Amino acid sequence: MPLSSPIDRVLGRIDDLKDELINVTSKLISFQTISPPSSTLECAEYIKSYFEGAGLKASFYAREEGKVNVHVRVPGKSDKTLIWLGHLDVVPAGLREKWIHDPFSAMLSDGRIYGRGASDMKGSCAAAMVAAKVLSELNGVEHANLDLWFTCDEEVGSPNGTRWLVNEGFIRGNACLIGDSLSRSPKDEPYIDAGCKGYLRLRLKATGKTAHGSMPFYGENAIEKLLLAIEQVKKISDYALDLPADVECLIKESIEYFLKDEKLTANQADAVKRSFNYPTISLTMISGGIKVNVIPDYAESSFDIRVTPGVNPGKVAGKIRDLIGELKMDDVEAEITGLEDGYYEQWDSDFALSLRRSVEISTGLKPKPKILMGATDAIPIKKALGIPCLGFGAGIEALAHAPNEYVTVDGVVSAAKVYAVLPLIF
Repeated sequence: MPLSSPIDRVLGRIDDLKDELINVTSKLISFQTISPPSSTLECAEYIKSYFEGAGLKASFYAREEGKVNVHVRVPGKSDKTLIWLGHLDVVPAGLREKWIHDPFSAMLSDGRIYGRGASDMKGSCAAAMVAAKVLSELNGVEHANLDLWFTCDEEVGSPNGTRWLVNEGFIRGNACLIGDSLSRSPKDEPYIDAGCKGYLRLRLKATGKTAHGSMPFYGENAIEKLLLAIEQVKKISDYALDLPADVECLIKESIEYFLKDEKLTANQADAVKRSFNYPTISLTMISGGIKVNVIPDYAESSFDIRVTPGVNPGKVAGKIRDLIGELKMDDVEAEITGLEDGYYEQWDSDFALSLRRSVEISTGLKPKPKILMGATDAIPIKKALGIPCLGFGAGIEALAHAPNEYVTVDGVVSAAKVYAVLPLIF
């Protein structure tokens, strides 16, 4: 490849802009875009100012006041449009005393930029901003149109962000690169998210009859009924999933990815090995009772159940209802509060091959695929547009939503290179 090739120019320019990448990441972290309430206006105005300084137009889209989504287009000479999708909102920082540095100070230390949202996912947003600027400087070079979307409320389900934008027809393109992608080290061990799990959210509700706590025989204890139902629902973790043959290679790579974590206990490793062939189930909320000396007449619990892509979560929901039915308890109800299919892409598709090549050019390493355990905004994009969706980002998996979250400078630089190279070869 000649030294003057567009790809070489992009890679060199991003290296030159390393300090700018640090500054943009730090500035984004400083905006307290906590969800809820998902107020992103101030952060969006900074992004707009940055792009205007680079000669690019930024447009705002908002359904509710303060919850602003930003769109920027880097026009190309191709008839293809590549979507880059990321979110600006972050989860709450939690207890301040758990943090080494103020969670919104964006402290730079030892090649790490600390702060809430650094890995999830303001480092990747900064990488996309600088990548778009660099791409726009390539006068006369053919590349795909690049549409960047910075959305407002992914951490609370995207009702005013991606889901609204795609349902209204604002987001359109031929393929989507999800910046909300985490790994152990984007630079030294690059992974591409080739899909993500579907989910099923379940609420169990049990009713009973109140009585004095000293005379339980006069009452019906809703908590005890709920505990029986909880144990029954947990049996779904032994329900073998009927998986498509073409997802097996992605599952194998995903399990190997997680098993590389040397800190896993033997029990955790066993759980990882089962985590794609069976549903994972987490009891995440439970409540019941009004007073210590009153038999409770109501109790409820909630479950987060994840299902490997290629399997309909509705089938898992049906199996859960069968399990609850075995109890023959009319006063226990199972309510499905959320259900969505996952998705996966073929590792040898045209888009996957383009992204794989971009990552290898940018990092010098061949990326591997994995399936994300959680869900991203790729799900509503895939559902509405039916286009290929893959993920690559600067974030570090173990740090998302955790105290002392950080993103590495090397990771942000690597992501910026991938984001700038991909439109050139897509």
